[in-house]
Amino acid sequence: MREQAAFEARTLVRQSHVCVISTISKNLQGYPFGSVSPFMTDNQGRLIFYIAGIAQHSRNLSEDSRMCATVFDAAEQGDQNAHARVTVVGDAAPVPKEESELLLARYERQYPEAISYRQAHDFQLWRMEVKRVRYIGGFGHIFWIEQNEWQLEAPQFSLEDEARMVEHMNEDHRDANQLILKLMHNIEADDVVMTTLVSDGCYLRANEKNYFIQFETPCHDGMSVRKELVRLTKAARSQAEAVSA
Repeated sequence: MREQAAFEARTLVRQSHVCVISTISKNLQGYPFGSVSPFMTDNQGRLIFYIAGIAQHSRNLSEDSRMCATVFDAAEQGDQNAHARVTVVGDAAPVPKEESELLLARYERQYPEAISYRQAHDFQLWRMEVKRVRYIGGFGHIFWIEQNEWQLEAPQFSLEDEARMVEHMNEDHRDANQLILKLMHNIEADDVVMTTLVSDGCYLRANEKNYFIQFETPCHDGMSVRKELVRLTKAARSQAEAVSA
């Protein structure tokens, strides 16, 4: 049950693109300070933010690394408390320079609008190391998830390898991207690009939105990623043929 709860919580975070972040206020010492920010996650489930140096939460984190990030499944109607939410608690620090360029390129693939931020207000990548996670999947489905339960095994492929695989999908298999998006999210779009690969899934972008595609099982090397994408493409083609028959 705990393993399933960790999977559900991680999936909700993977599927989310904006969170409420809370830091310890520098201006009002001792008080929490909330804000809203886009984010992405890495292979291990750590959260990554691209924050302006002048932003209040950037200043707060420079003084006190403690923070939390909350995502939730927004109810279109009915009781919001019946829907899942996740609070990730941890410590944030700037991404080291030797990692930041490749990681920023990854962030910009997922959020193309961030490309213009390079020239504005001294934006910087921050990475949150996860300490503990609170998951509420609905009434009575409540768990504290420990760091070792949250963190996934690091895959053998690097950020450079990921970028090459993404480029290959976009240059040679754009039709597969379209089919997979239709299969997994029932969305049809003319222009579908892959932006990101993580061990348990990938992100496709269409109509200025990001969509998480959950893999059947985690993929820890390039060959297993290729096999999973082939499996998804075949399943999508079979579905399309069945519909048109």
